Amino acid sequence: MNEVWIFHAEQAQLASGVFSTREQAEAWIRRHGLTGLLTSYPLDEGLYDWAVTHSPFRPKRSEHTTPTFIGRFTSAYRPNEHYRDGRPV
Repeated sequence: MNEVWIFHAEQAQLASGVFSTREQAEAWIRRHGLTGLLTSYPLDEGLYDWAVTHSPFRPKRSEHTTPTFIGRFTSAYRPNEHYRDGRPV
């Protein structure tokens, strides 16, 4: 599966880095002593669609199919790691 690693810094509104490998992302996070969340995202597929196909998540209520819900959707079923001051926590 093709994936990218996206870093979202604590209290940031937007992502601050996109990497082709976890190793590259972690090196950048360490170098800058960053705090935030590094998450793997599928390439060429929305996270909502990935979760419906590859995780236990299933839309159960009508609001689960709205643009707002789908646009804000996130999944703990993707590999992710929290960092504080450049180190995993």
